[in-house]
Amino acid sequence: MTEVERLATFVTRASYEALSTQACQVLKSHTLDSLGCAIGALAGPPIKLLREHLEEFGGRPLATMIGDGRTAPDRAAFYNSALIRYLDFNDSFLAKGETCHPSDNVGAVLTASEYAGTGGKEFLTAMAVAYQVQCRLSEVAPVRAKGFDHVTQGAYAAAAGVAKALGLDMPQTAHAIAISGTAFNALRVTRTGRLSHWKGLAYPNTAFSATHAAFLAKRGITGPLEIFEGNKGFKEVISGPFSIDWEREDLEVVRRTILKKFNAEIHSQTALEGVLELRARQRFQANEIDRVELGIFDVAFNIIGGGEEGDKFLVRTKEQADHSLPYMVAVALLDGEVGPAQ
Repeated sequence: MTEVERLATFVTRASYEALSTQACQVLKSHTLDSLGCAIGALAGPPIKLLREHLEEFGGRPLATMIGDGRTAPDRAAFYNSALIRYLDFNDSFLAKGETCHPSDNVGAVLTASEYAGTGGKEFLTAMAVAYQVQCRLSEVAPVRAKGFDHVTQGAYAAAAGVAKALGLDMPQTAHAIAISGTAFNALRVTRTGRLSHWKGLAYPNTAFSATHAAFLAKRGITGPLEIFEGNKGFKEVISGPFSIDWEREDLEVVRRTILKKFNAEIHSQTALEGVLELRARQRFQANEIDRVELGIFDVAFNIIGGGEEGDKFLVRTKEQADHSLPYMVAVALLDGEVGPAQ
């Protein structure tokens, strides 16, 4: 049995009864948080462009688009995932060497669950599977330092979650994960330098593709089952050696994920909280500040502080704003909050 087949066995055997009460509650709260993010993003400029794109090209109305309308399931997965992700306000998971947003999987799993006509318990189980796969791969097989984006692990997670929601059997699930994981290895340049719309659309695009892969596997299309350990596979080319004993995995990693307090990149949250507490306590005005000096940990500096992932002092777009620590600290001091309006 290959590693992806062992992963697929874990996916197909996962059950609602294996979820702890706390994990179930966290999944529910994170789903509601994701829907709130989606509703808040309905007027986003790239969302409007996606809507125009979907309306022009169409798709059989088999799945709901959040807000209004119906389209094909893979296209609905793309649109719904884009809504959840655009504001960059959805949840996060922190691992050594990697950060991800596991609720990026909600749009695809929700769409697949609707298509399959599954109930709430089945939806939550599929979500737990997607969270477990993405977060555990982020822990043991980080790829950021090698120039790849966390969306790379998401290709496995989204395919696993969608396959579970669709009720695919073990071979179909293995092929869905293999197809998705082989085809969608995303570059970290998505989040370095001058940020673009693709920062918020990279994972939705993978959700679209993973959903497509799962439906292909459902029909009998096969993928490379040696994707992890094979010649020129994921371990050899991208991640390096790692191991996960999928027979021993549970569905509890969701309990270690984080909801954001501020509409800002996850590594900025504590700094912003401290700045706002200082502002409230000292009651100073922004025009009284000569300069700001901030000590921060290295990952935050490298990603959002102007370190290895590029200058963060020139901010012209929403995508740049929520990934610029200097901007976010400044706007917190000016406005006393860091939300979508900032």
